[in-house]
Amino acid sequence: MEKKILVTGATGKVGQAFINTFLSDPKEKGTIRALCHKRSIPSNARLEVIRGSISDRKTV
Repeated sequence: MEKKILVTGATGKVGQAFINTFLSDPKEKGTIRALCHKRSIPSNARLEVIRGSISDRKTV
């Protein structure tokens, strides 16, 4: 089953570590949506970056 994961705080220490680990593991199948408020993160075919705040219901 393909996973769909939303990562809040994607530019923080834990968020970046999770994204890097997930995307570097060839056994993991799925995509990540990364919610970023101000900073940017490197692009990847399995990563969709969403600009916004966790407090904005429309964004989430």
